[in-house]
Amino acid sequence: MENEFWKDSPFGENSIFHPSWDKLKETERQNRIKSDNEDFLPIVRINRSEKSKNSIVSYSDCNKYKKEVITLSEDFDKELQNYIVPEIVIAKSLNSLIALQNIQGYDGIGYQDGDGVLEFRCSSLKVNLKFLNNSNPFKCSDTTKSYDVKDAGLGDEYTLQITHTLNRGDKFYIEIYASDDNDGFWGKSNKVVKCGKLNFTIVQQDVFMEDEINRWLDELTIISQKHKKNPKSGEYSVNYCIQGADRFLGAIVQNKQDFYTYDDKNEKVLNIPDLSNAIKRAKKIQSLGYGASYVEFLDSDKDVIFGFSEIQKKDDYGNLPTRNLYIKNKNRVNSFIEKMVGNKIGFHVFYLSIVDALHTLLIVIDNTEPCLATYRIYDEDGLTSSMGSLTDLENGLKNQSQWVYIWTKSKIGYWARLNISLLKFKRKS
Repeated sequence: MENEFWKDSPFGENSIFHPSWDKLKETERQNRIKSDNEDFLPIVRINRSEKSKNSIVSYSDCNKYKKEVITLSEDFDKELQNYIVPEIVIAKSLNSLIALQNIQGYDGIGYQDGDGVLEFRCSSLKVNLKFLNNSNPFKCSDTTKSYDVKDAGLGDEYTLQITHTLNRGDKFYIEIYASDDNDGFWGKSNKVVKCGKLNFTIVQQDVFMEDEINRWLDELTIISQKHKKNPKSGEYSVNYCIQGADRFLGAIVQNKQDFYTYDDKNEKVLNIPDLSNAIKRAKKIQSLGYGASYVEFLDSDKDVIFGFSEIQKKDDYGNLPTRNLYIKNKNRVNSFIEKMVGNKIGFHVFYLSIVDALHTLLIVIDNTEPCLATYRIYDEDGLTSSMGSLTDLENGLKNQSQWVYIWTKSKIGYWARLNISLLKFKRKS
């Protein structure tokens, strides 16, 4: 009881008068700050509360797709010293806007210098930077691709505008350094610390930006709404899958000469290529320069994708007996997709035919975070029931093939082949 009393007494071990107090607080202080008061020590990172434009920012890090990690100065708090460098894909011909913010890199004690100079060092002479800050425009100087942002402060939110003359797939990086601006109470600090880095790639030919995918989704909205009404005559009165897929692709690349084009306002066909068969059409699209790679998976192959079991019951389309599909050889399709998509950040589009080209669809892969890639399958009626993690794509193909397989049996009178074809779509240039 006596020890417990003195523990919290004015002279006990928890007291500021106890000999261990100064040592404890000094250790804590050294752990919290290793810099002088006049040092400007921000960390520059992506501002996730603001949307970047004409760019895709990838943050996720995983064992399969590791991101670069740089170690910042010991002046920063220990938990902030490991800086995962974001991977950013930017447009080829449009200004790209990247939202940034400065956060305090340490938990200081007392007065600290909250402003200074940020220097953005770009690895490519073909890149130009401009900084936008609506509330208080930064004063920037450009000297041999080293850009100084003066009057930068902790807590600042601003936008980096990038223009360039690089080619698709080219890479560059920007390293960011902080230094004092000589307006501190204790004078000027000569310390210069690296406080961030950004890695960039110019979007590749076979990777698409969000606005390009949205153009297609706008087209899809028009087509699906009209087709779902089941008109008895006119443009949408037929099985519209191959026409719809062609229109979708044309919308993505804004091309009306090489793809099926229909003017809904005037109800007039403007361009009609040969759409008699999806496999033939896929090969033609590739020959026109819009195919990155084409592959067919045949049900006669040794490692055929699907198997089936015969079921003695009537299905929804009147078949008796009917057949249920299952995946016989896993990862045949996924290995091809993974090779085509990999770590290329952005959206990927595949022109798809199933059940011996009796149905045409499109696969859109959201690879904006390669560690968390997802897929969606669309046809002329919009988004199908097949979507989810990219690792589950083969199940999505099975589910789409299942209903087409039993539907076409009642239409053509025999079980069609379970062939699949895939064309990796790309821009022409």
